[in-house]
Amino acid sequence: ITFGEPFPPATDPLKETTHTIDNESGVALHNIAIRLVPTMYKRPLSRARATYQSSVVSHIVQPQTLAQQRSTSLPGVSLSYDFTPLAVHHVERRENLFIFLGSLVSIVGGVFVTVGLVSGCVLGGVS
Repeated sequence: ITFGEPFPPATDPLKETTHTIDNESGVALHNIAIRLVPTMYKRPLSRARATYQSSVVSHIVQPQTLAQQRSTSLPGVSLSYDFTPLAVHHVERRENLFIFLGSLVSIVGGVFVTVGLVSGCVLGGVS
C-alpha cells in the first residue's frame, strides 16, 4: 500500500512487508493502524511535491485473549487509516554565499583574538 509519491528523507513503512500469524491455530485478529500526514516537500530549484508521510502500528490479538475478554471481534485483519488535520511543509534552503563567507571570517577572527588573549596571559604570567 502506498500513498502518494515517496517522501525522500523517509521510507514507506508498508513497502514489501508481510504479516504472519505464527500460533498453532493460525487464527488471530491483526490490527493495522495507518496515520497519514499531508506533506508539501520543496527542494531548491525544483517544484513542490504533495505527498504523505505515514506511520504504521501493527498489533496481533491472539484467539485466547479474544475468548478471555468475550470480545465480539472475529479473527481476521482490521485495516484502519486516519488523516491528520495538520499539514507539514518541508522546505530545503541553501544559505547565501555571503552569509557563509561572513561566518567563516568571524570564526577565523575569533580564533586569532582568542590565541592573542591566551598568549598574552601566558607571557604576562611568566614574567
